[in-house]
Amino acid sequence: MYRGSCNCQAIQYEVDHIDERDADNETLSLADTRTFRVTVSKEQLLIDCAPSALATLHEANGETHHVCNLCGSVIYVERSPHSVVVEVTYSGHDILSEPHCQFVI
Repeated sequence: MYRGSCNCQAIQYEVDHIDERDADNETLSLADTRTFRVTVSKEQLLIDCAPSALATLHEANGETHHVCNLCGSVIYVERSPHSVVVEVTYSGHDILSEPHCQFVI
């Protein structure tokens, strides 16, 4: 299970599975022991928050940044309609866990 949150904890998110080919070696080697940035399909990202907590910022380069309305943390960056870049922390595999999201992006 790969999880993350904004700085104020108002937004929680998770990615169930990341293929080893999706996480490049340079990103993993420069990261600390558990946190890294990865590109995944938008369907893999589950977000748990109040809908009003998530804001959208459209950048001039075509990217869309999704940020926390409360603390300003970048939650994920949408580079294409089906691909997002997100920073996650590996927290172990939990086969009994159910997603606790209010909505799925």
